[in-house]
Amino acid sequence: MKVEKITESHFKGLINVAQLLKEPVGSSRKYDIRQIGNEQAESSIEGELTLVRSGQGILVRGQLAIKVGLVCSRCLNVFPSSVNLNIEEDFLATTDVFDGLPLASCEESPNSTIDSNHMLDVGEAIRQYTLLNLPVKPLCRPDCAGIKEMD
Repeated sequence: MKVEKITESHFKGLINVAQLLKEPVGSSRKYDIRQIGNEQAESSIEGELTLVRSGQGILVRGQLAIKVGLVCSRCLNVFPSSVNLNIEEDFLATTDVFDGLPLASCEESPNSTIDSNHMLDVGEAIRQYTLLNLPVKPLCRPDCAGIKEMD
């Protein structure tokens, strides 16, 4: 997956958390990222996510390895790279599970909420964590000589 695709597209990682929201605080579920991702990201993302029921929603934790195509800052060639990241993100429920009453405002943090259908989308969190973990000056190899002049 190229960096441009990460910044432009939205990886869909939808998980139905209706049953987990009904369980007591501390209950958890584990998911392989390939089970919840779309076909485009299946080959480029590996890892496992753990969803833990918290007092106001779901805490998502996980370790992921994402394969991306980076542009070398010296020679400007595209090269494959792997980005390892640890995710820890709290997703708040927008409505009370039992009463259906509003809890969290979607305007405050629309990307970190669980919608009214009890669907949690980890895609935006994965995208943001990936962008934060990219190298500032990527190099295809440590001894890269840079752009070669044409004779």
